[in-house]
Amino acid sequence: MLSLLLRPRWLAWHVLLVLVLVAFTWLGRWQLDSFERARTGPVSTAHPVPLDRVFTPGHRQGDAAANRAVVVRGVYDAAHQLLVPHREHAGADGLLVVTPLRTDRGVLPVVRGWVPRPGVAASRVPGGPVTVTGVVEASESEDDSAVDPLAELPRGQVPYVSSVLLLDAWPYSPDRLYDGYLVASRQQPVDLPAPVAEVPHTPSGGIAPWRNLAYALQWWLFAGAAVFFWWSVLRRAAQDEAEDAVASRDDQLSRSG
Repeated sequence: MLSLLLRPRWLAWHVLLVLVLVAFTWLGRWQLDSFERARTGPVSTAHPVPLDRVFTPGHRQGDAAANRAVVVRGVYDAAHQLLVPHREHAGADGLLVVTPLRTDRGVLPVVRGWVPRPGVAASRVPGGPVTVTGVVEASESEDDSAVDPLAELPRGQVPYVSSVLLLDAWPYSPDRLYDGYLVASRQQPVDLPAPVAEVPHTPSGGIAPWRNLAYALQWWLFAGAAVFFWWSVLRRAAQDEAEDAVASRDDQLSRSG
């Protein structure tokens, strides 16, 4: 079997197996990270750290950034503010206000709060530099949306807060946009009127987080299946060679006899 493994014609199989295992393991870990973040509630904002200590634009949000209290300084881009409809506050239907904050290093999506309807004074974007404190959240998914997926939203609205949707709606390049978003809790200078401070839904139960865990296990099962398939093919090839060798030896013996 060892001599079979080292033959050049099998090297492509070995390389393919390694690539598949790396990809499936990474995908499983990614889903597990999503499950762990979804099961973790927001942390206290009592001791925020500078955003760029745990977060880099253009890179996927890692464990160090998820649900971290941070502080960041920048200037809001009022021209590209978005609203997320059908979000409740104190039992009332309204919208989340999502505003891009341009920092020295990139662009951070900031959920500034909740408003009861579009166009109210509280949704006005403050001008000039601001310092924002809040909690970093991972991107939402369709499971967090209260919008009919077949409905067409008005201009300037998105169904949920996701890096993918924001990249489509905003003119920033992927290497400039921070993954996920910041849920603002404080801002200096204070601008009044302002949106009602609101923490968007962070799943802590229900079926969605467990689905991420199921996906993680599924990818790792696929990795195991790939190893089994690779071993089965090699074992079958070894068996075929052994049978051919026996048949060839028997043929030689019959001829010599």
